[in-house]
Amino acid sequence: MKNKFILFLLITMLVIGGTVIYIQQDRNLVLGAPVFYVANAGDGTISKVDLEKPEPVVSIPLNTTQLSHGIAIMPDEKIVYYGTGFQGKSVRALDVNTEKTIFEITFDQGVHGIDIHPSGEYLYVSLMAGLGQEGGVLAVINTKNFEEIARITTDDGPAHVSITNDGYQIWVANVNANTISVVDAYTFQVLATIPVGEVPNEVAVSPLLDYAYSANVRSNSISVIDMETYKVVKEIEVGAGVHGVTVTPDGKQVWTANNQSNDVTVIDVETLTVVETIKTGSYANHISFSPNGDLAFVTHRESNNLVVISATDYSVIDEMDLGMEPHELTLKGMLANTGMGENDKDQNADKDEFLYKGESFAEGVEIKVQLLSPYSTKNQELLRELGNVTIFDTFSFLIDMTTHYGDLMSLPFKERIVLQNNDGFEVEAVKWVLVNEDSHHPKFIGIFDKTINKSPLLINDNSNFKLVFRPFINEEEVSVELYQY
Repeated sequence: MKNKFILFLLITMLVIGGTVIYIQQDRNLVLGAPVFYVANAGDGTISKVDLEKPEPVVSIPLNTTQLSHGIAIMPDEKIVYYGTGFQGKSVRALDVNTEKTIFEITFDQGVHGIDIHPSGEYLYVSLMAGLGQEGGVLAVINTKNFEEIARITTDDGPAHVSITNDGYQIWVANVNANTISVVDAYTFQVLATIPVGEVPNEVAVSPLLDYAYSANVRSNSISVIDMETYKVVKEIEVGAGVHGVTVTPDGKQVWTANNQSNDVTVIDVETLTVVETIKTGSYANHISFSPNGDLAFVTHRESNNLVVISATDYSVIDEMDLGMEPHELTLKGMLANTGMGENDKDQNADKDEFLYKGESFAEGVEIKVQLLSPYSTKNQELLRELGNVTIFDTFSFLIDMTTHYGDLMSLPFKERIVLQNNDGFEVEAVKWVLVNEDSHHPKFIGIFDKTINKSPLLINDNSNFKLVFRPFINEEEVSVELYQY
């Protein structure tokens, strides 16, 4: 009898132990995501979330009492960028290994949204005075030296920022203007300003690059925007106080975090209808997916926690305590592969070589000018070989001249050429690269700054520019108007 009892205990222990191991393995399998970080606006900390640890959440103090609502991470996941809100008015870079701030830049307005280019080379920061206030700009920071290189005027109250996966465009939600601004990431030109619902806090862009979705807090709605025409094609009613929005990695669903109804809305992209409402915690704030799309993570501003939702059956499978008033997560924009995906790289290789073109004929010389596209692999390699130039940082123009008489190489064209926009502002070339020194058919690449005192040469969709030869050969001034190709 005793032996049977011992055998029974052993079997029971094995069953229980096996069940515990299975549950733990199953939990690790289900809760799979890279290490990510959450900005806690209310107590000035960042929560580090590592689902493989027994204690998955660690608080990182940052020597500030307030954090901005946005946060971003380098593609190699070694540096986190966070802001010090409307008090500190700065953006800082945090080394994730040492958990120490290594860079800081201070602005003249409060910092709200933060996002990073897929290359990791440019950080985009929305600056604004506060809710209901006019003005605000989008600052561009070069992450290599942590210096501000441009200020782009979008619309009143720029809030959260989103970058397309291919790195071509920046989308900005303007909470005080009820608009969305679309910015060309290379030229800094505002391509469109799109009216949407009331108080658009965040805009999510689909990885398929077909639609963008604006979360309109006071309208309790999502504005669906065609990314080709920049027109709103539908308004979808969701939860009350919709504050955060994201798109599944496969582009098939849109999920929203709704402040006032304390829930998450799931929208089917094909039908543009609501297919599920998931009750979560108090004041559902921001939402992001794991890179494989299996899990959704929702921060809650009042219950100060993170809720994990299965994207398969819409069930809440875990909750974790965070700091005070948690907002955005670095999962936003994180790709399965570091930086741009392989498909994006393939597309870039096939992009047109030129963005703008123009030509003229003066004093017996045919002049052709072309703005080299930074997305062309051929152009990138050409400039690296000829001039060791980072093509995305500047405007690089190929200047091709042909004559049937005379020596064009003997003329000081470099000293005579400026780049001028249609407002009359102009810049001189910062560098010249000789491509072909044929006296009858010389070719140069002129490299120009994209900004004047951080203000873009191309401001909006009405902007244009031209290359001015002053003079050309004799005393005549010649302009080559440049048009989008």
